Amino acid sequence: MKKKMISVVLSLVLTAALLAGCAGKEQADATAQPEQTQEVEEVAPEEPATETEEETEPEETAEEPEEAEESEPEEPTEELPAYEYPGPELFYSVLYEYLIDELSQGYPEAQVCIPCPIIVAEDDSDDSDMRLYGNFLIYNYDLNGEILECESGGSYPGCIHIKNTETGYEVTSMEVVEDGAGWDESAKKIFGKHYDALIKDGENEDLIAETRAQIIANYVAANDLNITAYQDYGWDPVPLPEENIDNFYSELL
Repeated sequence: MKKKMISVVLSLVLTAALLAGCAGKEQADATAQPEQTQEVEEVAPEEPATETEEETEPEETAEEPEEAEESEPEEPTEELPAYEYPGPELFYSVLYEYLIDELSQGYPEAQVCIPCPIIVAEDDSDDSDMRLYGNFLIYNYDLNGEILECESGGSYPGCIHIKNTETGYEVTSMEVVEDGAGWDESAKKIFGKHYDALIKDGENEDLIAETRAQIIANYVAANDLNITAYQDYGWDPVPLPEENIDNFYSELL
């Protein structure tokens, strides 16, 4: 029994000795080995990102607007002088001026207004109330090249009253025939015994056209204008005759 106990004790002692020896060896190995330094991976610094072509190229500026095609400047329309009676008679000068000032009112503006009086009778027995009977027409024109184009106009049959004063002639009033259904009765009342002359000459289209063309021709000659015809809307141009200022106006009556 004692031998068995001794054997057990020896076994325990050996086992403890072995364990102590292993632990010491491990501790010696640990102290003998140099410390391992932690390797730090050097990371190369990132190169700055290079700009792409789109970024490096300067931004395109807004396209400049294309220059408008230069158009040839329009030739300025020739200014037309105002109509002035070119004859020698002061009496007619006052008449024409009155027709332009009074009868052209209410029409669209045009370059020149040219009157065309067709006088069928005159009563100058009283200087304070001289009477001119006729069809008083006016035409408003714009110039297109060498042609006077009629833009508007009107016909005013009636009687114009004029008085002779120390300073000259003066238009005092005008009686105008009514339009529409009252035309005939009104014309007979105003014209009296000259009514037939109004129908024969005052409403004569051929006489009106001839007188109109001559008055325009004389206006053109008096102002040295390069105008060869006049034209109504929708009609062919009417050539102008030779000027006849010297005796035309004295033949109106």
